[in-house]
Amino acid sequence: MGFGEIIGIAMGLSIDCLAISAGIGASRCSRWLAAFTSFAFGLFQAGLALAGMIGGQRLEGLLHSPAKLAAPVLVGAIGLVMITKGLKGAHTTLGLVGIVTILGLAVSTSLDALGTGIALGLLDIVSVTDAVVIGLVSILMSAVGFAGGRTLAKYTGVAEDIGGAVLIVIAAVMLLSLR
Repeated sequence: MGFGEIIGIAMGLSIDCLAISAGIGASRCSRWLAAFTSFAFGLFQAGLALAGMIGGQRLEGLLHSPAKLAAPVLVGAIGLVMITKGLKGAHTTLGLVGIVTILGLAVSTSLDALGTGIALGLLDIVSVTDAVVIGLVSILMSAVGFAGGRTLAKYTGVAEDIGGAVLIVIAAVMLLSLR
């Protein structure tokens, strides 16, 4: 597989990382949380892509399980919490979007990387380098999302509501795509 192809795949896989990061970033979270989230998203994108490549057909049946509902439910719940917190005038901290939540989001945003890895594995494409590229692009896209969310937060008093609404829309789109 060529470098351009893997970059295209990586960018497609990391769009949800960018969007979720923008939503969280709009709540003016700490830089530490932004960095941790970006690296968690990248690590899980790379890890699950590689696991999918290695697993190939053996993991294909797992993709149709109810576990796929975890992603939109978690993202939607975070969106609702952000809107509620925004209405109360509070800001997102590590207490709201904690490590467990971030790891849950990292797993849920990486399920598509697992599926893509399986497809690549079925084509006998198993490459640690490709998985690392997917992870690095996800880190970069997450960082861009956080920066965009922070910029939005500087120019509007309803950034928390907008960020939460974005996450709820993403959750709805994810639910609709399960059909």
